[in-house]
Amino acid sequence: MVVALLRVMFSPTALADPQSTAIGTSQDGAPLTLYALGDGPKHVLLLGGQHGGPEENTVELVNGLLEYFTDNPAQVPAAIELDILPVANPDGLARGSRQFADGVDPDRNWGGSDWKTDAFDSNAVFRTGLGGPEPFSAPETQALANWVLATRPAFIVNYHSAGGFMFGARDGVAGDLSNAYAQASGYWWPQPGVGGQRSPLPYAASGSMNVWLRETGIAAILVELTTPRSTEVERNLAGVQAVLSELAGAG
Repeated sequence: MVVALLRVMFSPTALADPQSTAIGTSQDGAPLTLYALGDGPKHVLLLGGQHGGPEENTVELVNGLLEYFTDNPAQVPAAIELDILPVANPDGLARGSRQFADGVDPDRNWGGSDWKTDAFDSNAVFRTGLGGPEPFSAPETQALANWVLATRPAFIVNYHSAGGFMFGARDGVAGDLSNAYAQASGYWWPQPGVGGQRSPLPYAASGSMNVWLRETGIAAILVELTTPRSTEVERNLAGVQAVLSELAGAG
């Protein structure tokens, strides 16, 4: 079991079971390939590689989860379709960059109420044009947003690194799912507003997917892996399994 979980780099073309769909194309021409397991009415999306090469461990993690559920399809409840996008920024992965090919940050280009064209990067450096000339200016952002709006997933897990914590709603159904993930995975889940600190980040991350999802009414969490190298497959598998169980039990 452990060997299978940690064998995370593999060729998706070797898998017969998941259905694969290109939901869009990157600026350099790479497909944004989404894999689907199960065919239930409730969708759960696992998302890796938004920040490209510097967060390659999130790609390895999500590929590991794809491999696990492909090998164990019975663990996807009948009520759920598990959708997996291992690489949200293939150009950044190939270039060793956090940004898209046009220099826009994939997690500063979303059209929430806090979007700004100039924004802080993940190293807390304020950069001109990092959020793009307008929200959803990047084709990769457009493609993923269009899929989300068309599908309306019951829950989204967006993996980043590094920090060893997670963000997520605390109220209602979204709060129940976030809590299930936090309890099973053991990630620190900071309470918003405690001590006047709304985020463990030392900067304001404007235009993030997380804010847009919340304002769009879609339950989601952002998980920061503990280091830029660790994949933490087992603890995140436990978190995903807890969410699937919670959703399956909700009827």
